[in-house]
Amino acid sequence: MGSMAKLALAILVLVGGWKLFLAPSQIDADVAYPLRYRTQVVGPAGSGDRLPLLVVLHGAGADEEDLDGVFADFTVPVRVVSFRAPERSGSGYVWAYGRGADREEAREAHQQMFRDVAESLAVGADEVAARYPTEGKPMVFGFSQGASMAWYLGAHHPEHFAAVFAVAGAVNPELLEGLHVARRPPFFAYHGRKDGVVPLNRGQKTAGAIEALAGNVVFEEFDDGHTVPLSVREDLQRRIQRLGAG
Repeated sequence: MGSMAKLALAILVLVGGWKLFLAPSQIDADVAYPLRYRTQVVGPAGSGDRLPLLVVLHGAGADEEDLDGVFADFTVPVRVVSFRAPERSGSGYVWAYGRGADREEAREAHQQMFRDVAESLAVGADEVAARYPTEGKPMVFGFSQGASMAWYLGAHHPEHFAAVFAVAGAVNPELLEGLHVARRPPFFAYHGRKDGVVPLNRGQKTAGAIEALAGNVVFEEFDDGHTVPLSVREDLQRRIQRLGAG
């Protein structure tokens, strides 16, 4: 074995359970937004193992690498699939953007793009789950604007997901109109009491609206701001493990 090959092997050994597949892939299905994503296996598992699959949605202005730290210390084996939002915004990306001649037109364009991106993500989640050895249906985790998308996916596309995890996000009430009470995946939501970006009461209102539709929402507050604290990361692991055992 050459010196470079030995070095590469040594790096892989050092990485241990944090196995990265950094080359981004793209949804192949015929969708409005063929989104790009990257996969990584966390915990004591190999890339060929049958694993739970967690779709990860970053916040506004970030990218698919932004939430890597949330999963860096995971000891529960999970295949993490981090999607990149479609619309460029500064140095990052956003999940929806509205352009129009006036505020109302821009608002409608924003909401339509949000819906179209959500449908693309739902189809994409199924496609990725079929591409890799996957245990059960995909789960979805979102932070901030990504959490808004996660809420929406669980409400409008429930058949695609086994569970929804939303941190520091809320959904415009108009995007939940017209929905009926129906069976949906469990929702686990977390929100900081000191959140200055998405106020706590907005998250509470979204949780209440989805609770009325689904009846299976767990909403937990934490004493921090717009972040994913250690307590949430630990609870996320526990719940994923329990869902897998169930």
